[in-house]
Amino acid sequence: MLFDLQSPRRRRVIRVTFGALAAIFAISFVFLGVGTGQGGFSFEDLFGGGDGGDAASAFDDDINAAQEKLAVNPQDTVALSQLVTLHYQAGNAGIQVDENSGQQSLTSDGKQQFEQSVDAWSKYLKASGGQPDQGPASIAYQAFFVLAQADFTEAAGATTAADQLQGLQSTIADLKGAAEAQRVIATARPNVANWSKVAEAYYLAGDAAGAQQAIDEATKLDPQAGAKLEQQLKGSQQQGERFTQAVDQLNKQQQQVQSGAGGATGGGGGGGNPLSDLGTGGLGGTGGGF
Repeated sequence: MLFDLQSPRRRRVIRVTFGALAAIFAISFVFLGVGTGQGGFSFEDLFGGGDGGDAASAFDDDINAAQEKLAVNPQDTVALSQLVTLHYQAGNAGIQVDENSGQQSLTSDGKQQFEQSVDAWSKYLKASGGQPDQGPASIAYQAFFVLAQADFTEAAGATTAADQLQGLQSTIADLKGAAEAQRVIATARPNVANWSKVAEAYYLAGDAAGAQQAIDEATKLDPQAGAKLEQQLKGSQQQGERFTQAVDQLNKQQQQVQSGAGGATGGGGGGGNPLSDLGTGGLGGTGGGF
């Protein structure tokens, strides 16, 4: 363990920090258009499918049929596109809503379905020669955000810094995946709103260069609106920077412990709890997600 997670004080710090970070996803689902009905999807599509295993199994036959086609032709873009959608829909059945609190949680089977959706997307992207349709890209964008929430939640509940680090790294990778999927949409259907989603996801992932490229594309289309994006997305940029700084600090602490230079608790190696540097302000909204 890289720092003492058993201390009540440190546990409170971590809960507050992760609570602040969770607002990233609440904001993203509202402002990035995830689950708002854009592109043929609704919030209910994203979170309302929690009917359990029976609902998920309803897609088994279609998934098996698509996989049989791929066994014959692994480059079958139609079958791969179908799997992006089918696994996403099956994953929705793994999102459960607590009747009392209204909080959402993702089952392990549900997460696996979303992982298979983005895996199919990756294969589809290659098979399409880098020219995918917008439909699968839109689904992949949303699936990546669901996975980002799931990985973030796992990091928040981790009892060791190593597991926290792994969860945070996965979260960043998911956010970059969302940005790249949305880039496909923005390239095919260029407008400021689509490019702003690309920039937002890149900023949250700590990729300022990718975000700036998206802002530049938006500015070419509408100089006035594009010029405002950088300021509008400043909060996401700052949070992404804090996010990646925390990951870097956790990496350094791990290296110190592995080399014997660091202590077992936050006092060792001068590391302390790097997550406390993220603070609790600047995000707005109230933490959301599952």
